[in-house]
Amino acid sequence: MNRTFRAQLDFVSVVKLSATLGFGSGIFITILTVLPFFHSDQSLLEGGLVILLTPLASAFGGGVTGAFGFPFYYWYSNKIKGQYLSGKFAEETENKE
Repeated sequence: MNRTFRAQLDFVSVVKLSATLGFGSGIFITILTVLPFFHSDQSLLEGGLVILLTPLASAFGGGVTGAFGFPFYYWYSNKIKGQYLSGKFAEETENKE
């Protein structure tokens, strides 16, 4: 069941979300760049490096972008009193024993 909440993510959550989205876009970009790569005269080693490094570099870039963009996100989210998030949610309770 999808639910809607008003929320404001903390710094770590913004960076994790940005890095995850960056990794996913890196996989997509890898697919687009590798297909023409195998039809060229490049070596298999270079193609393998592209396959391995592009998603990782995109995840890193996404994380850095999330870190640099967090002050604006924090300011804007405070201004509008949180953002609406919809989807499946499960509350995690910490067990402090």
